[in-house]
Amino acid sequence: MTGSGAVLNVLKPTPGSSVAIFGTGAVGMAGMMAAKAAGATTIIMVDIVPSRLELAKELGATHVVNSKETDPAAAIKEITGGGAQFALDTTGVPMVFTQMSNSLATRGHGALVGAAKLGTEAKVDIGTQLLAGINLHLVIEGDAVPKQFIPRLVSLHQQGLFPFDKLIKKYDFADINQAFADSANGSTLKPVITF
Repeated sequence: MTGSGAVLNVLKPTPGSSVAIFGTGAVGMAGMMAAKAAGATTIIMVDIVPSRLELAKELGATHVVNSKETDPAAAIKEITGGGAQFALDTTGVPMVFTQMSNSLATRGHGALVGAAKLGTEAKVDIGTQLLAGINLHLVIEGDAVPKQFIPRLVSLHQQGLFPFDKLIKKYDFADINQAFADSANGSTLKPVITF
């Protein structure tokens, strides 16, 4: 609900638009699927984990950027010819928020859903960004009303437009410690314990 809600309820990408998403965890992947369902045709995923970037390509990303190897803002501007129209930071890491802000096109719209420790600050070049006229949103829980939004996501899933089940790996209750370990090391995006 967090990533998909930020995309569908706040950013609202239009068909044919460009979207950059920073972070390929479950929230970022859900945001990517929502961007695809909304009709975005350039979907750029940014992360430092190659296996997650590969999964992003399998699930609908048109481009991936390993920000350990490449300046993501520069790469996004090159891919899009000037910057992403929409961008989402799912990490809450100050440097990533700055990169996301710098990756936006003129009059671009960016959103942050990644939680950070209270008092965390990020740098934004307000002199440059003022001239670009970008819009930045801080979003809680995808700005969604669960009673209304979850049925929308279920409908998208039934239409084959939101395959969230590909993010899930099920574990027996006896394997709960393995589920925690796999989540911590990134090999599983969304562990689900079955009883």
